[in-house]
Amino acid sequence: MRNRPSSIDVRELEQTIDARVIPLRSIRVLSMGDGPAFRSPNDPLPTKALVDLDGEQCRVSTRFWKSIFARYRFGASTFRYFRPEEVFQRICERSRADEVRITIERSPEKQPLALAASRPSERLVTIAEAAELASNYGATRIGYADGRVDCTFTPKSGERALKIGPDDFSNRFVLEAPIDGFGNARIHVALMRLLCANGMVGYHRAFASELPRGADPRHTLRRAIECFDHADGYAAIRERFLAAQGSWASVRDAAELGKRLVKMGGIDPTDKLQVLERFDELTGRVQEFYGLTNVDTLPTRRQRLLPVKCRVYDLLNLASEVATHLTDAGNERPLQSWIGTTISDEYDLEGTAEQVPEFTDLFLRRGVPSGAGMTEDGPAGRG
Repeated sequence: MRNRPSSIDVRELEQTIDARVIPLRSIRVLSMGDGPAFRSPNDPLPTKALVDLDGEQCRVSTRFWKSIFARYRFGASTFRYFRPEEVFQRICERSRADEVRITIERSPEKQPLALAASRPSERLVTIAEAAELASNYGATRIGYADGRVDCTFTPKSGERALKIGPDDFSNRFVLEAPIDGFGNARIHVALMRLLCANGMVGYHRAFASELPRGADPRHTLRRAIECFDHADGYAAIRERFLAAQGSWASVRDAAELGKRLVKMGGIDPTDKLQVLERFDELTGRVQEFYGLTNVDTLPTRRQRLLPVKCRVYDLLNLASEVATHLTDAGNERPLQSWIGTTISDEYDLEGTAEQVPEFTDLFLRRGVPSGAGMTEDGPAGRG
């Protein structure tokens, strides 16, 4: 297994990300036809389109469209009825003199990627400034993906190692700072599992604090890092992990994580095959166990009532291990978001596992048993 780098090369990244201020009328959307590659009924966003930014052709990110929607107050559903070029033409007719700043991510292998549009007068946080804050305040990790820099810090009150069932954790928080000018910075409550250095981040509004945008965003970030502590947030996330240790995972829980693992990018193909194999071993090969050709054929209510051969906590640890050690920063978020969403709601089978076993340190290590506390036929005591 190869561990993912825990930091970014700031100098290299500074050379690949820049911002251009251009007239709105100089933006043209170059559609690639009306076929499935361009848009679909379920997703009207033309993510496969190109935009011409005053002579430079760029791919577009989801953040580009969202920033345009927020700036000019229309939604994705507009593209169901009008082509993107028609929408831009109409906006230009109403705002002839408008200028926008587009942040662009450049890559030697691909066309430039348009990240977000913002007002030229708004102050941006640069990669160098984010890296300086991370260095000055002792960030344990810094990463970049999709127009945002994530820095992991220890809270003001210190690590405060705490025990959750058989495992030891310490408090952390993740500062998410946009460098493309779209959206506010956020702080997410996080825990670090000490045994294997797995970072579990609460990417959910229940465990996040949004920082108001001020005239000097760097000052806002600095004050947030210096002052942040969230006793209630850490207590809440601890209780949810403790409950996860005493709850069998449902078929629905396993299926939701499985879909994210299948779609996961930024990982070596051999490692991905091993992850999927360990996931199947951990959950007891659900389709074979219940004699299903496809889990999705079961009604959602039924999926929530049927257990798999592991606890919710096992799934959380597997997801955090893959996110922390195997995939890159750009593909980590879907897994951490799944963790945040899962622990923010009541588990389908909450409290159904009476005993909390000793858990393995690394689920992906070959030869490690994946069903601690399980029987051959299913979760102990449930059959």
